[in-house]
Amino acid sequence: MKQPSLWLSVAMSLVAAAAALELSDLQSGVYLCLGLAAAAILLLYRSMAMPIKTVHAGMDLLRSQDFASRLRHTGQKEADEMVELYNTIISGLKAERLKNLEQESFLAQIVEASPMGIAQCSFEGVIEKTNPAFDAMASPELLGTLSSLPDNSQFTIRPSAVQILRCSRLFFMDRGFRRPFFLVERLTDDILEAETAVFTKIVRTMSHEVNNTLGGVVSVLETLAALHSDDDGISAAIGSCCDSCLKLGGFVKGYSDIVKLPDPELETVSLNEFVTESMRFLSEICPAGISLTADLDSSEPTVALDRMLIHRVLVNAVKNSVESIGAAAGHIVLRTAPCTLEIIDDGKGISEENAHRLFTPFFSTKHTDRGLGLMLISDILRRHRANFSLATGPDRLTRFSVTFPQTPVNK
Repeated sequence: MKQPSLWLSVAMSLVAAAAALELSDLQSGVYLCLGLAAAAILLLYRSMAMPIKTVHAGMDLLRSQDFASRLRHTGQKEADEMVELYNTIISGLKAERLKNLEQESFLAQIVEASPMGIAQCSFEGVIEKTNPAFDAMASPELLGTLSSLPDNSQFTIRPSAVQILRCSRLFFMDRGFRRPFFLVERLTDDILEAETAVFTKIVRTMSHEVNNTLGGVVSVLETLAALHSDDDGISAAIGSCCDSCLKLGGFVKGYSDIVKLPDPELETVSLNEFVTESMRFLSEICPAGISLTADLDSSEPTVALDRMLIHRVLVNAVKNSVESIGAAAGHIVLRTAPCTLEIIDDGKGISEENAHRLFTPFFSTKHTDRGLGLMLISDILRRHRANFSLATGPDRLTRFSVTFPQTPVNK
């Protein structure tokens, strides 16, 4: 770097020395030289020391990550050039830092509000931070599956009858190293919609073919019955065939009723009043050895529901509880809570194997049943956008729990 001030001071010193030699008074010449030397030293300080001081001040601000402060101009050209360069760099760093903070805040809000479960891990793969969606889906089975997933892989699990999850283990770069994270996506709605579409198509095709065939068969049987009315043996055989045809028609109609289930007409209803109104009819379902009681929440919870459809849910759920208790004495409780309705029984319970297959088409724990009850329940509750579960707990009580949405209904 050129130092014009330094060269100027040196030139002035030389001129002063030359003038001093011409002075008759040697002492005056010495004082003049000393004064000019001091001026030269001061100029040298301004030329070299002040830029160094400015550099140290900038380094201190960088060390403390103070991107808001700026260096002030000194009035010395070389130092001011460094000040301008520093302030320009700091302005760029401040803008970049603000941009990164805004992007991090935006990303954090997306992660927090995402319906997909997200878990950030340490470099060793230990979960350190999760979002609310992940916390809501977390279970021992899910955590066990995630811990065994290799990098960049996916696996689908079904931790309950009404929950299907796709788990992914991915990574991002953090300070030059791969840092893993987990994504958990709820596939329940998509898969159930596909299952429902297949089920609907099968039932409609089956109903069309069976009803058309049965109509012709029953017509022929009735004609034969009229022709052989005097023969008791033939009449009995024809009557048996007609009964079989009617039972087959009823079998198909059971599935058709589910396919033709109407959309719910929601209204704001007091859960306590709804349960109280249903108790009389539900009590008729229970035999003498099984007691049915209501445990009503004192907060008088209200929810949005279709009275007729949810009544069908209660009837089917209580029938299942009665069949689970069987011939033994037992107890069934209808319990209300904010946005929640529970049916609790002390029957034989549900095995872990069957718990994962509940509410799926055509599945039933009873050999003589077609699984229509649980299918009807699941379809009605999904149309209400309600969450539900059916499981036997460690206390050996089986709980059918329904949680309705909190969205108010406009009448």
